[in-house]
Amino acid sequence: MNNRDDAVQLLQEMVRTNTCNPPGREHQLSLFIKSRLDRLGIDSRIDVLDEEGSRSNLEAVIKGKGDSSQRKLILCGHLDTVAPWSDSAGKYPPHEGTIENNRLYGRGASDMKSGLAAMLLAFESIHLEGTQLNGDLIFLATAGEEVDSCGAANYACRVGLQNVDGVIIAEPTAGKVVVGHKGALWLRIVVKGQSSHGSMPELGVNAIEHMLEVVACLKAMEDKWKANDPILGSSSMAITRIHGGVQTNITPDHCEIEVDIRTVPPIRHSELLQKIEFELEDLRERISNLNYTVTPIQDRQAIRTHESHDLIAAALDLVDLESRFVQGVSYYTDGSVLNKNGDLPILIYGPGDPKLAHQPDEWVDIDEYVRSIDFYRDLIIRFLGTTK
Repeated sequence: MNNRDDAVQLLQEMVRTNTCNPPGREHQLSLFIKSRLDRLGIDSRIDVLDEEGSRSNLEAVIKGKGDSSQRKLILCGHLDTVAPWSDSAGKYPPHEGTIENNRLYGRGASDMKSGLAAMLLAFESIHLEGTQLNGDLIFLATAGEEVDSCGAANYACRVGLQNVDGVIIAEPTAGKVVVGHKGALWLRIVVKGQSSHGSMPELGVNAIEHMLEVVACLKAMEDKWKANDPILGSSSMAITRIHGGVQTNITPDHCEIEVDIRTVPPIRHSELLQKIEFELEDLRERISNLNYTVTPIQDRQAIRTHESHDLIAAALDLVDLESRFVQGVSYYTDGSVLNKNGDLPILIYGPGDPKLAHQPDEWVDIDEYVRSIDFYRDLIIRFLGTTK
């Protein structure tokens, strides 16, 4: 159902388009995709996200021919990648799309330009074959997923997803059916003190010593809110950064930490933040001169779709028998931004090995990439149905 040479050439062109984030520059890839869709007679829309015009989303829709109760399905992939590897770190150039031993190398080859390209080709094939879908099919390419999901957030705000029945996200899963991912709540906690001479600590307020109390409080909380999910695993918390003090003979007046909390259902981030604030307020009452602030710097809620849902069941029917099980992944996706209410069915499925994401000499197996095109096309037809 697909042209292998065209598929490989498309992915090479995408890899050769530098969309490393920061700064992003996704608009150049949006324009490339739009020009391709224009040639096929498929209308598409580009939404520019910044004043410089360097960042954008692209959306294209194939309208269903069914009745007013028809379904809507979104194919979602991000345009940006992380930074390229250095010449000394890898063998292959990050933006050439080199092919060797049936592998295509380049930044984004696995995460996730191969998935984005496969979705685009499946979307195009529906149009070219004249398939009359019984529901709306939406192709959505987003900016900024690698940093702040600015593109997905813009789409959710501008369009909304109230009437959407399913989303497929093309992150690399090595061809496995993934029904969810852990949430990520990152916090920056700052403790302020009062400096004094190191020989007269009683005249100051030691921010580092107060931060130690804050850390102990957080670690004591961890067991209280710990949760387990049979697919996603266990929640966790780690202190991942710390900075404080000026020099050895000065009582530190500032200390800052960053906390990486990974969550699973049923934990809700808003409720967890309230619990953290409550415990720290209680600590403030017990420790004189404790002065702290808590600021969320990343808030991605966990997502989890039940394996009995039509979208997941259809995906399981399409994979090999040995792969007919569901799993979760540790990385987060645009799905947590699109699924604010927690009830939108989301499937994560894509070519590429997730272990290769963000690594030097990132690659995708070309056969796996080409197979995923047919997987997406068949899943679209199964989920939306066709008119007679």
